[in-house]
Amino acid sequence: MVLRTNANKLLLPGLRLVNLTPARSLKGRKRFYANVSVTSSSDGVSSYEVNLDQRKLKTPMGKVFKAPNRPLALAVAEEWNAQRPSINVNLMHLTGLCNTCLDNPSKLTKEDLIGSILSYLETDTILFHSEEPEELLELQKKEWDPIIQWFQEKFCSSIESSSMISCPLIPIKDLETLRAYLMAYNDWALQGFLFGVEALKSFILMTATVERLVSAEKAVNLARLEAEFQISRWGKVEWAHDLELHALRSRLAAAVLFVHFNSLVETVKHKQHVR
Repeated sequence: MVLRTNANKLLLPGLRLVNLTPARSLKGRKRFYANVSVTSSSDGVSSYEVNLDQRKLKTPMGKVFKAPNRPLALAVAEEWNAQRPSINVNLMHLTGLCNTCLDNPSKLTKEDLIGSILSYLETDTILFHSEEPEELLELQKKEWDPIIQWFQEKFCSSIESSSMISCPLIPIKDLETLRAYLMAYNDWALQGFLFGVEALKSFILMTATVERLVSAEKAVNLARLEAEFQISRWGKVEWAHDLELHALRSRLAAAVLFVHFNSLVETVKHKQHVR
């Protein structure tokens, strides 16, 4: 069955798909397609393909683009449907994350991904409080400390914030607990998790966002707390600030969606197993 993203109308089954289109060949091109559709894969695997008119989308390394679940495929299709008048693949974060998972150009294993994610903890943005000015320190305590406390309680963690330049000590027990937490996610979800951690420079904030403690917008504001404080005192370069803020929100929103989309299948499997 084919699903069109514009108006969500059903098309006739059996659409003949030709001219495979690699994503890498599209950067900077004007939009050349009228419709974007999603089709179930015909290879017997529960996956979904994205089509630009009658062209199957492909990854930068030439693989047929296949999303592991329909919600993610539809979201990717919407990214392509929004490209007007030119195609900017750099703004299609869900597409990019899928390509990374499918091609895996760095040959990363699940253990590699978890290690990369956890490496951000010892330099986590919200664990470093400023000693001065006092107004900033008070703001950090007010905004960051409740998140840190939630993290400590959720993971029985003894990690604490620091006002020192040196990195806070991360107990081995905490790392083992957090590694077990991340192991529950599949490789695709972990790629999204890493993407969000890299954007925020904070494992704690990304976890709080994935767990729905804070919204993506709130998490960005918390990650940029010191920068926004300085801007409130000294002013900003209007266009540069707005572009940076929008880009960060876009990256984080995509990262969180990617984690949630790729956790849907695991959640369903778990519920079925329990029954």
